[in-house]
Amino acid sequence: MRLPQIVVYESDGRLKLQLEALAEQRRWALREARRPETCLHLLARGGPAVLVLKAGRDLERELALLERAAWLYPDAPAVLVADGDRPELAGLAWDLGAAFVLLPPQPRERLPEVVAGLMGVNTEAEKG
Repeated sequence: MRLPQIVVYESDGRLKLQLEALAEQRRWALREARRPETCLHLLARGGPAVLVLKAGRDLERELALLERAAWLYPDAPAVLVADGDRPELAGLAWDLGAAFVLLPPQPRERLPEVVAGLMGVNTEAEKG
């Protein structure tokens, strides 16, 4: 069985940094990809996985990756993270297969909790 993995597609490393403690605590692989093909290759390995996409720099490419990943790997939920109030982006992301869309006013600090939940871990039960 493959170790669970978090695959992060972004250009600045901020989301990966935000997920490092969760991945270390859970002993999950945390992989950062800067090209869509690399993301798809990592997801093709199989096993539990969550794809985290940062949207904003090249929206067409990012949304195409979201759609393709959701179609090819439906068991790997995707989280789309973006800055700014863009409700139209949220609707489009849901339509393309996102399992969760993290946009303001939701705080980006929720990302580890969201990823853990999509991976099937109840973080609230562990706190109490």
